[in-house]
Amino acid sequence: MVGSMSAQQIEISGTVKDSKNEPLLGVFILVKGTQRGATTDFDGHYTLKANVGDVLKYSFLGMKTVEKKLTASTKELNITMQEDVQQLEGTVVVGYGGKKVASRTVASVATVKGKDIAETPNASAIDALQGKVAGLVVSTDSGKPGASSSVLIHGLNTFFSVFDETIVSEPLYILDGAVVTSDIMTMYNPADIESITVLKDAASTSIYGARAANGVILITTKRGKRNERTHISINHQLGFSMRTNVTRKFFENMATPQEYMDFWILKEPSALTSLGRRLGYTETTPREIADRILAENPYNTRWDKVFFHDFAPVSRTDVSISGGSNVSSYFLSLGYLDQQGIKARSDYKRYNLNANLDTQIAEWLKAGLSISLSHTDMESVSGGGGAETDVLSLPIYSPTEIDGKRKNYIPSITGYQNGFYHPDYLAEKYPADRYSDNIMPIGYLQIEPVKNLTFKTQLGIQYNVDEDYSRGPLPSFIEYRYDTDSNKTVGQTERQMSKYLQRTYTNLLEYRWNIKESHNFDFLLGQESVESVMRFFSASSKGQPSDKLTMLSHGPKEPTVRDSQSETGFNSFFTRLEYSYKNRYFLDLSARRDGSSAFGANNRYANFWAVGAMWKLKEEKFLQKVNWLTSLDLRFSTGISGNSSIGDYRNRTLITPSNTYKEKSGYFLSMLGNPDIMWEEQQKTTLGLHISIVKGTNINLEFYERNTHKTLAQGYINSASGFTSIPHNIGDMQNRGIDFTFSTIAYRSKNNNWNIRPYFNLNYNQQKVTSLYLNKEFFANSFSYAGYRLNEALQWTMPIFKGISKDGNAEWYLPNETNYMIQQKDDSKTTYQFDEKQLMQTTGKKMYAPVNGGFGLAVTYRNVSLDLAFSYSLGKWLINEDKYYTLNQSSFGSKNFSKDLLNYWKQEGDDTELPKLNSAYYMRKDTRLLENASYMRLKSVSISYALPQELIDQMKFFSGVRLYASARNIFTITKYSGADPEFSNTLSRGGYPPTRQFTMGVELKF
Repeated sequence: MVGSMSAQQIEISGTVKDSKNEPLLGVFILVKGTQRGATTDFDGHYTLKANVGDVLKYSFLGMKTVEKKLTASTKELNITMQEDVQQLEGTVVVGYGGKKVASRTVASVATVKGKDIAETPNASAIDALQGKVAGLVVSTDSGKPGASSSVLIHGLNTFFSVFDETIVSEPLYILDGAVVTSDIMTMYNPADIESITVLKDAASTSIYGARAANGVILITTKRGKRNERTHISINHQLGFSMRTNVTRKFFENMATPQEYMDFWILKEPSALTSLGRRLGYTETTPREIADRILAENPYNTRWDKVFFHDFAPVSRTDVSISGGSNVSSYFLSLGYLDQQGIKARSDYKRYNLNANLDTQIAEWLKAGLSISLSHTDMESVSGGGGAETDVLSLPIYSPTEIDGKRKNYIPSITGYQNGFYHPDYLAEKYPADRYSDNIMPIGYLQIEPVKNLTFKTQLGIQYNVDEDYSRGPLPSFIEYRYDTDSNKTVGQTERQMSKYLQRTYTNLLEYRWNIKESHNFDFLLGQESVESVMRFFSASSKGQPSDKLTMLSHGPKEPTVRDSQSETGFNSFFTRLEYSYKNRYFLDLSARRDGSSAFGANNRYANFWAVGAMWKLKEEKFLQKVNWLTSLDLRFSTGISGNSSIGDYRNRTLITPSNTYKEKSGYFLSMLGNPDIMWEEQQKTTLGLHISIVKGTNINLEFYERNTHKTLAQGYINSASGFTSIPHNIGDMQNRGIDFTFSTIAYRSKNNNWNIRPYFNLNYNQQKVTSLYLNKEFFANSFSYAGYRLNEALQWTMPIFKGISKDGNAEWYLPNETNYMIQQKDDSKTTYQFDEKQLMQTTGKKMYAPVNGGFGLAVTYRNVSLDLAFSYSLGKWLINEDKYYTLNQSSFGSKNFSKDLLNYWKQEGDDTELPKLNSAYYMRKDTRLLENASYMRLKSVSISYALPQELIDQMKFFSGVRLYASARNIFTITKYSGADPEFSNTLSRGGYPPTRQFTMGVELKF
């Protein structure tokens, strides 16, 4: 009897209306757990058949979902749906809290949805943020797969970081509430990220206190949903990488064999006649000798095509399973990325497993556990063989024998020992690998003893193990330059292993209440501890007998062992009070006290705070009848956050043991500490205006001022102590600027088939140094070409090139004798003698571009979507050291040169920046290398097609099928003549060029 009743089918009808009693068109009514359902008509009416005991789920965009269980007596179900403000207006994630309604958040935050980064063909998810967030600048120095990127939010926090790489300007990264290192962006699978939120102002960052001076990036991972059936998603993509168009043009400009010979016949004919005699040629004139060399070497090899492949495959597969019951939800995913590099031995593989589980154990108790496992394999070449500049080798040589067999060594016409190794041979004989494992479990318990009072305790662990295994040279390596006997090669192996363990303990107590439905309060009290331990070990040995026996224990010669360990800790207490009145006036107050092991006992703790307020003007009576205006919000925040990134144990003088003194243990001072070093502080003030207009137009304008005080760096001291610097607070800096964001629905058809949504964002940042160590007014460093002066931005500093004199010599301006950071371009004060240090002065060009941003377009037509994303930078200047290496010729037969060298000075009146033919140097490290690197780049384009739902329903197998294609770094518009305007490494010295990617994929849902 019970079985027949549960299977009894009934017909249900009814009407669905909103809270204003207006009928809703298009409400979807689904029989939960099935694909059967119905939709409401113009009058909000619906009819469907279901079984007794089924649950009907009513869903509509912007409304809270309603569920009703059917009984035998159910004939009519009339539903009233309430607005879901979170769904309607969107939500954002803020510090130490759940999601908040975006329009009711005082803090300045920017969110990039997971779908915008999920299918990026790069290993790094952060690269996909370039041009998407106003005020955030992403830069990558290498196109190598797995390379990390650096991030700046609202400019540089400390001017000394351009001289000292240990000074950190990176933001704080938080993954699901746990502090993580920045390499999480390459280790974590982008497909498993729900959203990335960038916190930019004091109201949002000061709650993180001592680590938030450079901004905060919150990463929220995907989780399952309760009361949902199991969803399975399979996403697979294939593609390839190749060099960018800018890099190609760089190598296309290299001289041909004939151009090379013609140049040297004019420059130094004796070099060819001398070479002809050594080679035993019967020809005597430079031209005859050059012609014979070309005849014997009839090649025009593009060595860049030998060093870099034009087709490097990439494949990626992601599988996820998610769902939930009445009390639990789950998400499980597997990911695999295989990205080959465009250079030999630069492949990258990543394996990911992520799992999230949340469960409501009791009405008052909730628990969750997530675990992320990742493993990466990264290939590289350990070095040796002098391959850094070989990409500039002469085109007259061939990389293969006549029979097509690869040459391991390419001799030079000037002498066998002056040749070079084939890059693939060096890669085989100097192999190196890096294996990385990342284990990250995060668990929490949440208790709600009384309504609106919650206590949450969480433990997050990040455990990284990196192993570097370098074998090179292998015993079979032949040093062709000096001997062809491989038995004389001494094999060498080195292993390095670092283990990093970070534990984050977080305890939160939160209470929410309201008074008379008008006054809303949210009070948060928290404690957090972060403990980090780094252990490092390395060992090496020599004399490995064969390529198959390359372990450390196989090498009996010169064994070495090194190890180190460091520990750091944070302990923090914080609180926050959020208040709103009738959702019209908002006030946020936060405070935090941080303690760090980076400082001595006198300065170990510091206090940080923030105040934020928002006024929703649209809620006022004088604007309520302005129908075209949807929202008008005025925001203000100010507060202090901090930075402790100075390095380990900088508050202590360190003694290091040594056994080099008469083979007995001894000690020496390895670092001079400063017990009085203090926290770096940043005060940031932001004033913002958000305007929302009907039809989906949003404008956001923010003015900010970021003042950094007591900058952490190295202060220079008298060398009498044996040291030239000491950790110190050396000065102050200011960043002031504007963030502007615009988005709109430019067109939407009545039936919603067409939808066009453009967006644009811009950041203008003005930077200056406001105070310097020991009351100095200026400082510069010729090694980094960087300099600064009080109340001015960081500037490129190098000798200023005046021009070519009437007799064909290069001429430079003499710098100001008292202050080289005051530019002097006096035609009466010049010199023909180059000295990089003595002639150094400010160029007046800023080191960091003042304007950065992006724009794009999203177009949908029925089931087809197209997305375009551009990024740009204006006012950017970059030193192109490739010009130095491709425009100088030291001797005949060494390296090729750029065709631009042929534009050297020939006679008075020539318009050129290169001196006369017999000059020792055609290019110096002066302002001729400093180029305008402003650019606009088509960062990404993607097109996708989703199969119609009608076809999916007929298949009765898939719940969704989507086909897509994407490309990244398509083209770049720039005046920069180097490898790439976003790329600061030098290709001529072995730099890895940036790449562009093309992929195609399919996504299947079940």
